[in-house]
Amino acid sequence: MCEPSVALFRDRALRYNRRGHALTGSRKVHGLRPVICAVLSAVVFTAVRTATAEEPQGETALPASQEEGRIRKVGPHLYQVGSVVLDAESRTVRCPGRVNMNEGGPIELLACLSRGKTHESVFTLDVEPMDLQVALLLLGMKEGRNPAAKYAADDPNLKRPAGDEAVIFVEWCQPKQGEGQDAALKRCRAEELLTNVRAEGPTPEMTWAFLGSRIVDGTFGAEREGSLITTFHDPLAILELAFSTVNDDIYYFVNKDRCPPVDTLIELVIQAPPKEQEPADEANGEKPEAEQPQETG
Repeated sequence: MCEPSVALFRDRALRYNRRGHALTGSRKVHGLRPVICAVLSAVVFTAVRTATAEEPQGETALPASQEEGRIRKVGPHLYQVGSVVLDAESRTVRCPGRVNMNEGGPIELLACLSRGKTHESVFTLDVEPMDLQVALLLLGMKEGRNPAAKYAADDPNLKRPAGDEAVIFVEWCQPKQGEGQDAALKRCRAEELLTNVRAEGPTPEMTWAFLGSRIVDGTFGAEREGSLITTFHDPLAILELAFSTVNDDIYYFVNKDRCPPVDTLIELVIQAPPKEQEPADEANGEKPEAEQPQETG
């Protein structure tokens, strides 16, 4: 049989409609309210940032109070943000979806919305883009530029610090292969399901930079385009491949030998980097004393 995590997302697939709306009933989060409010304020600031040097304009795609109401505690260390599940202990974010392509290419996206660029995306996810971005921010991930992307000399993104990088896994339940065999949980890194047609050998392990999407003409960028996680540079995506190949769309096809069949239910598991440890004295509310210059001679 599949492991509990697969049973969980299988159950969730029944609880969510095709638009990714969760059923009500789980109790709201109260203990995290100050953190949530701080994060949502950051989302507001990030979302209205423009891609030019002009002053930020526009409104957020979703009022902070409305987004806060979508965050619910569903278990120990587990929080549900719309259809996204955040595990504060393992520092993971789980997104329900399905296989959209299991062969062909070239592709430009690892994952998009069902109304996005499905002709060049491996997966479609049943999530609200803002929910995904909020979940990553709640884990403390910092958004910024993609260190592997080539930006124009006058692009203001060059002044941004590099965004935190995550590892992405894909999980799915493989049906019985024969009599007496149980269904099995399959898990692999996302890049294992890609083939670089311009390189020999297996695709190396890679990470994904947290760009953080923004508001464009009053609409959250990732919602507007439907592009969530990309393999080709897209300034409106939420996450993007942090590898030199991100600068062109000619490299990646779907690895048909590894990717499960089209319409297979999957969970995309985003593993945030380890939390930075505060110095002991700062954690206790004390500031370290300034170093004194050493006397010489």
